[in-house]
Amino acid sequence: MPQAKPSALLPDPDAPAPYTFERVQRDSDGGEVARLEAQNLLFEKARPLDQLPPTPPDGAILDLGSGTGFWSARLAERVPRGSLTCLDRSGELLDLARTRLERPGGPRTAFLLQDLRALDLPQGAFDLVFTSMTLAHVRELEEVLNHLARALKPGGWIACFEPVQQSRRFAEIHPPCPNLDFLMDRLLDMVESRGSDLSVSLKIAHHLDRLGLEEVALRNYGAALHGEDARVCLRDVFLPLAWAYLRHRWEPGLLERRMEAAAREAPAPHLWLDLRRAVTLARRPA
Repeated sequence: MPQAKPSALLPDPDAPAPYTFERVQRDSDGGEVARLEAQNLLFEKARPLDQLPPTPPDGAILDLGSGTGFWSARLAERVPRGSLTCLDRSGELLDLARTRLERPGGPRTAFLLQDLRALDLPQGAFDLVFTSMTLAHVRELEEVLNHLARALKPGGWIACFEPVQQSRRFAEIHPPCPNLDFLMDRLLDMVESRGSDLSVSLKIAHHLDRLGLEEVALRNYGAALHGEDARVCLRDVFLPLAWAYLRHRWEPGLLERRMEAAAREAPAPHLWLDLRRAVTLARRPA
């Protein structure tokens, strides 16, 4: 496995109490960027942006918790004559997003260095507010959603791609692969032990409904990968994700042996991988 580089993304020790993912980041020895990229690649297999309502080509999008700009680059294609705002509390991650979005012919871009617990957003400014795996780590959920609802234009949409724990897993593998199942369970155990809310989508839908937004919906969707596609996803996306999360939590060599066993047991061409995701959608009254 590759050696991790020293992290440049550690939060200010004098900053407010950390989000749950920042506590993971502190002892992941530089694995945060790798973790974010692997997580996004995994979820991209389910084509989440297909779930979004139409956005005017000259519209304005806010990517809340934009991280490395993975989704920002894809959202930019929806508003070629509009604007895209990336918001994150990490200046280093915003720099990565800025580099990713530096290309001619795209929308106007802005980069806001803000903490989700102290948002300062213009009111009525955005046609779409987008989040992905961000609100699950925030304890002040209702306050954040209040800010986001006010930031929507009349008729604008909020789309929150966050966990909903209808089952223990975010993916099912068939035929059974004991080592892959074991790694998936350890990932979920670690995330929950750090305080992330794996049922946050239900709470988001409840709060948006109470705020008076319209067409509030919690939708499940997914993707079934078969054969080589499933094997490549597990090898190139899921296993690196497990490495980034777990490499400092087990004794030396144990995780490597588990991962090697997991890679061997994926029996393409007969493997199936069923990815499960959820999105909460709501529209501000026109």
